[in-house]
Amino acid sequence: MTERTLVPVEQKTIFFYEDEITAVRTGDNRVFVPIRPIVERLGLSWSGQRERINRDRVLSEETATVRVTRTEGDRQIARELLCIPLDYLSGFLFGISADRVKVQYQEDVIRYQRECYKVLSEALSEGRLT
Repeated sequence: MTERTLVPVEQKTIFFYEDEITAVRTGDNRVFVPIRPIVERLGLSWSGQRERINRDRVLSEETATVRVTRTEGDRQIARELLCIPLDYLSGFLFGISADRVKVQYQEDVIRYQRECYKVLSEALSEGRLT
């Protein structure tokens, strides 16, 4: 895994259905997503998914540590989190087998994957690959 720490120039939290997903933009205009909150939201083992990322030749080269700020109560807390580029998130999600996830999280995994398929399809059909 390539270890590098990036400093964001912008941070944004969006709602995907009822889930909060944070993304940060770095100085080179790349967008990264902290992966652990997604892993935990889908009921997956963080240590297992981190090992999977480390074994993956593509994801392991693309990960970075990014300083992400969260508001907890009245305090701002900054943490360095393992992130993957937004454009690699769908590849990570497609590597999850919904059948191997706890039953209560299977529909969530499938929903995330289904949305990723839609985004890829729209990108291809609208010619956004250039």
